[in-house]
Amino acid sequence: MTVPSSSRIKVYTDEDVDTDLAEQLRYHGYDAVSCREAGNHNQSLEDSWQPAYATSQGGAILTHNIADYVQIDSEWRAAGREHYGIILAQEHWTISELIRRARSHVDMVSADQQYNVIMHL
Repeated sequence: MTVPSSSRIKVYTDEDVDTDLAEQLRYHGYDAVSCREAGNHNQSLEDSWQPAYATSQGGAILTHNIADYVQIDSEWRAAGREHYGIILAQEHWTISELIRRARSHVDMVSADQQYNVIMHL
């Protein structure tokens, strides 16, 4: 796997993230898609499937499911697997706070910096 060629992070939101986040990010010019928009919601997919999908699309996954994704990252590292990044967000934030933090993150962190790394918003 190669480090993304674009300098800006491409965002894929996990099933537990409000779909308005991806929509609002796109409205502001960011490359983002939600799990629902990709047709991957309500499919009973395991958590490990979602970052694999995001990686196949060249994107980092943004999730509220912090404990599970920290574990997934650990398992992937042990197996020698790489990803385009895992972005962790608190579930209790309002949608406006989540949008603000996600935009700030994508503006300040390059795709190279996010590559194969977990970061908190």
